Amino acid sequence: MFAESRLEVKPINILAKRLYKARYMYLFLTIPFSFVALFIFYPFIRGIYLSLLDWNGSQHSEFIGLGNYIELFVEDVLFGKAVLNIVILSIAYVIQAVAVSFLLAWMIHHIKSQVSKYVFRFIVLLPSLIPGIVMLLLWKKFYSPDGLINRLLGAIGLDQIQHVWLADTSVVLLAIIFAGFPWVNGANTLIYLAGFLQIPKELYEAARMDGASMWRIFWRLEIPLLAGQTRILVVLSLIFALQNYDNIFILTQGGPMDATVVPGIMLYKNAFLFGRYGYASAIGVFIFVFILLLTLISMHMSKEGQER
Repeated sequence: MFAESRLEVKPINILAKRLYKARYMYLFLTIPFSFVALFIFYPFIRGIYLSLLDWNGSQHSEFIGLGNYIELFVEDVLFGKAVLNIVILSIAYVIQAVAVSFLLAWMIHHIKSQVSKYVFRFIVLLPSLIPGIVMLLLWKKFYSPDGLINRLLGAIGLDQIQHVWLADTSVVLLAIIFAGFPWVNGANTLIYLAGFLQIPKELYEAARMDGASMWRIFWRLEIPLLAGQTRILVVLSLIFALQNYDNIFILTQGGPMDATVVPGIMLYKNAFLFGRYGYASAIGVFIFVFILLLTLISMHMSKEGQER
């Protein structure tokens, strides 16, 4: 009996000694974690609580339980449209962020001249120096009735394709997806370039000796070996796309006729225009849960891919 108690106490004593030796490290760690708790965890928990209230942001506050969620999922027709729009825009953004970056990195990697490689790396990073809002305002000008796009279409004799791009419900979502063309993402491209550099040259030589063409090497060698980078970028791009609504806010503010509304726009309007902070909090909680579920699914699929 005494022997068993000693065996139980011993690990506790060892753990206590280790904690005491590293006490200053843990003390310094409490500072950043305190800020994380104050500015991230507390607002999140507070948001869940507010989502259960009918609150106008000042004096009126009434507990309504799941009333905001029932209204959101059952009564609010606009919410379904917003979810559909954000799914379409997220898929488009992930394709742009991953596929374009992969192709750019692939082309730069296969340039023989080292000087040219450095030059193109620099060129790829240049767009990231321009603030995103500047790019969006520039595209808003391009999409205006007398903007660059309509002028180019008129110059090549395609007047029938001209639109008031941001005021036409039939094309406005495509216009938002196309904004930012050619969708160069410097950080993603560099991540893929780092992955290409990790591929052993012996694998390329062996593939060429077996008579593999560049196209076959691309599909059978390079894409599978960079699957890890692709999984990470898909998850990160998906999270960013679901959280991001500033491009829509700047270009259309959810219009025309709510054709480009997304949950983030609904959250903003309900909170700051309609004074429905409890309902806006419910939308925020939904966005969090939606992103969390998609992230977990993506991570699970990535884990299965690695096991295979």
